[in-house]
Amino acid sequence: MFYPLTHNLHQDGILRTSVAFPQANAEQQEQAESMLSAIMQALNYVGVMAMECFITPEGLLINELAPRVHNSGHWTQNGASISQFELHLRAITGLPLPAPVINAPSVMINLIGSELNYDWLKLPLVHLHWYDKAVRPGRKVGHLNLTDSDTSRLSATLEALSPLLPGEYASGIIWAQSKLK
Repeated sequence: MFYPLTHNLHQDGILRTSVAFPQANAEQQEQAESMLSAIMQALNYVGVMAMECFITPEGLLINELAPRVHNSGHWTQNGASISQFELHLRAITGLPLPAPVINAPSVMINLIGSELNYDWLKLPLVHLHWYDKAVRPGRKVGHLNLTDSDTSRLSATLEALSPLLPGEYASGIIWAQSKLK
């Protein structure tokens, strides 16, 4: 089973923002599922595996495989009926694996070297996942998930969130808003 393909924005080699929709491009989704299925079967792999790809004129080109839960799937904590974390645990313990249901677009913002700001929680669509790590430059300390069936409301919430984050997040928010149009 697979989650829909997720659009990712990387800056300085770090995932900053992800946008996921209930339905991905069908041709790309089919190609990704075919490639990853072949890899997982060849490895006899059980559990969640993330696959990052570049979109090329010839189709998808694999950039990275992560045999574990991955930050590009953190949106599933609030945007899917079953998160990548629960699905992984179910897979490795032999529990039933229901197909995830995704009903609305989601955005994930990686918090990198940012201080905790409880004002984020004043925005009704924002879900905070804080890792309780010491804050240091370049360190992933948490993420924010936003999910809503109304993409204009999602975009407006991102707009309201922008001044509550350090300036370097603005380009990721603008990128996410462009994906939601």
